[in-house]
Amino acid sequence: MIKNGRGRLYDFGPLEGFEDRELGLKAAWLGELRERVYDQVEDLPGDALDYEGPNTALTIGRLVLHMAWSESRWLSRITSTPMDDDLGKGLAPGALEGFGDAPDASPPADELIALCRRSWDEVSLPAMRSIQDINGVCGEEGTTIRGVLGQLEWHWIYHSGQVGLLRFEWGSDYQWTSGSPMAPAAPAAPTAP
Repeated sequence: MIKNGRGRLYDFGPLEGFEDRELGLKAAWLGELRERVYDQVEDLPGDALDYEGPNTALTIGRLVLHMAWSESRWLSRITSTPMDDDLGKGLAPGALEGFGDAPDASPPADELIALCRRSWDEVSLPAMRSIQDINGVCGEEGTTIRGVLGQLEWHWIYHSGQVGLLRFEWGSDYQWTSGSPMAPAAPAAPTAP
């Protein structure tokens, strides 16, 4: 079984509802990274989502929950955006503290994705929209909001590679594809009258 992945997007603008253009672009980029992961898993049956590779307790379902859990946890913490208890319980199997234990069974792919979208809609996006200064310090050790957002970008990229590897080891390849055009032409400069 091989799935042709959705084309990567290269030319997108900031999400609406952000006073700061850079924050809107960061949100758009995180949204694109999330959509790539959803595309990697949306067609998988339960046994693929629960497949454990050799020498690891990681599964695709656990990794997807972990990415959403981490994102919502960080953004909730640095902005004091609340998380509904029910949502927190749904994301809990992705908590880093449980990675030494055997993974829970994953919900079906559509429910897994719906839970992650709910995390984005209820926590991550409102939290990012509440940020006033992307360079603001949000940790005692000097961590900035820009740094947290950068960490979340790397986190989605890193774990999406693991998802792809586990999918392949389970028996289904995911073909990465590029959108077109990869490097859209810059708009023409206005000409003098």
